[in-house]
Order: sequence, then C-alpha cells, then structure tokens
Amino acid sequence: MLSNQAAREIVLGSLGIHQPIDSIDKALDTLHLFQIDSVNVFARAHLMPAFSRVGNYELEEFEAKAFGAGSAPSYREYWAHCAALIKPQDWDLFEFRRNEYRSRERIKELLSPSHKLAGWIKAELANNGPMTIAQFEHDANKRTGNWWGWSEVKTILERLHFAGEVVSAGRTNFSRLYALPEQVAMPRLEISETEQKLELMRRSAKALGLATEGEIADYFRFYKTEARPYIKQLVESGELVEARVEGWAETAYALPETLENPRELDYARPLRLFNPFDPLTWHRDRTRRIFDFDYMIEIYTPEPKRKYGYYTLPILYKDRLVGRVDLKHDRKSGELRVLSLWKELWVSKQLEKEMAPHLQAELELAMNWVGAEKLIPPSRGNWPL
Repeated sequence: MLSNQAAREIVLGSLGIHQPIDSIDKALDTLHLFQIDSVNVFARAHLMPAFSRVGNYELEEFEAKAFGAGSAPSYREYWAHCAALIKPQDWDLFEFRRNEYRSRERIKELLSPSHKLAGWIKAELANNGPMTIAQFEHDANKRTGNWWGWSEVKTILERLHFAGEVVSAGRTNFSRLYALPEQVAMPRLEISETEQKLELMRRSAKALGLATEGEIADYFRFYKTEARPYIKQLVESGELVEARVEGWAETAYALPETLENPRELDYARPLRLFNPFDPLTWHRDRTRRIFDFDYMIEIYTPEPKRKYGYYTLPILYKDRLVGRVDLKHDRKSGELRVLSLWKELWVSKQLEKEMAPHLQAELELAMNWVGAEKLIPPSRGNWPL
C-alpha cells in the first residue's frame, strides 16, 4: 500500500509540478489541456497552469499560441474538460463526442438544409472567412435574457462549434473567431471511437499520476459508467495497474511506469500559486483527500458570506497546500493587490517563517508576470506579508 505522502509526490510529479518544464508547449504536453475561463480579476484561468509550472513566461507568446496574433493560433479550442485549449493533433480524439452531439435532434435540425438561419451563418463564414459574433449582422443577433444573454445567432454558433461544424480560428479581444473547418488547418487521424476513448483514459491516468475511476473519467468529462469498460480494458492489457493508497476508500489506477519510476521533485521554486481550474485542484473531493485541503470558489457566494475572497488561488509549498490568496490586478494603477491571504490552521509559526521569503518571491513573480509594478500587502486574512 502506498502512503498518502508517496501518493502526493506521484501526483505532483505527474502533473508537471516541481518538474523541469520550461515552456508553454511542455506544460500543455503534460496536461493535454488548458481550461478556458473569462474571469480576469488577476489572470484568466487558461494562463495560470503554464505560470504555475514555467514561471514568468511572456503573455504575448501565450496569446499568439492560443488565440493568434495576426496569424493562425497554434492551439485549438474544444470541450475537452470544459471549454479548453488543446494541441491540434488531439482534435480527432474528441470526434466521438462531436458524433454524439450531431446525432441529437436539436443539432440535426440545425444541420438540415431547411434551417435558414444556420444556413445563413455558414454562408457568411464561407463568404467572409472567420468572424466574431459581433460581425454577424442579423436581427437574430440581439442579446436576450437566456443562455447567458446569448443571441439566437450566438446559440447556433456554439452548438455548431460543439458539433465540429464550426471551429475556432482564434480570438480577438477574447471574442472567438468562428470559422468553417476547411478554413482552419487541422491534422486528421484515422482512429476509431474505441481507440479515441482508450487514449483519453491513458492520458488522464498519466497526467493525474494516481487516480480513482471517477477522477480518470472526469479529466476529459466522461461519465464514470462510460469510462469504466475502457479503464477495465487498460487494466486487462497491463497498461494500467491497480494500487491501494492510505486513506483512499476506492482503488487507485496508474501507469506501471508511474509507480516503478516516480519523478523526483525539485524544490528550487518551492512555493507556487494555482488556479481553481488547474488539474491539481479542479476536483474538490480529490484535493481534499490527497492534500487535506477544503477548497471552494466563492465567486457565486454573496460577498457578506465569503470566507476567503472572490477568487482565491490555492498556495502549494513543496508537497502541501498551505493556504490561499485573493489577488486583484488593478491595471489602471499598475498594482497587484493582495486582497486577502490565508494560511491553513495547521501551519505552524516555524513553517510560516520558513515559507515567508518564498511567498514574497512568488507574489513578486506573479506581479512581474502580469505586468504590475507594485505589490500591495493584504488587508484581510491570517497570514501577514
């Protein structure tokens, strides 16, 4: 049986944490996706996983790779976990999902020649090339109270995007450029539906290091019952092995090489900040079980009822999650404001003192990364700077 300590180290190494990852591409190769989110109070979610692993990379480089900067982007967008950035060569691993979506009656209706608005949208893209939602001039492109205020045109575009009938050609000011598939170069693979799903299970298990059946399924948004036969097949073929972990009620699964040759952790940058949508923390029960860290985003909690802050970032020190910080990048004043800073109750004064220079260094690194010029100490919390 593996100790929880050993499990934590395996998980961190597999997720590329405390590893020699020195580029955005290597971070994406390790995780296979960057979850996209629009909240920009500090930095958008898709920017953070590479920062947590690489450090102070150029935001302009990420923008060009992810969304294009006067040219086609290097990455593609699809619903891999939630809305996410993936490598182009991974596009066909989700063809089964697009096929399932195309089989729905609502989508069949959109793909029918009789659906005039969907036909008009495709004709506009064919005639004009990639377009943002604002560039579609139609009475049906007016915001409503439903679908997050989406217009009928936006709703159809998003459904066509999920079905692969429309793809993303990048973004302009974070507004997606919609395009027809033939307008965006996409490597194609001849791979069956079964092999698509098996490969996603392999990748999930490799990235997570050690994971339960449900956690492997969740990485690429499968239902557990849907993932189960594929996990079983990988176990039977020897590509996955079962493991027991101290304190885990369920069986864990891992690649044999993960257990045989666990990655050594390098604590040269011992303290790091993470985003709520990083694979390290996005599964709340897993985070609680492995790190004894109870984490919740409080965006949707009314302000008077928030305990820690609007959008707190978990803080990792070596192999433990030790606290959380609520950051705000005030772009007008050039300040990075530490709105609140909290340590876990078990953190001793000695450990707090040990972490202090590393916390200061990480916050300064974050300040420089987002382009702020001044770091404002916390006004709330139990962890002074």
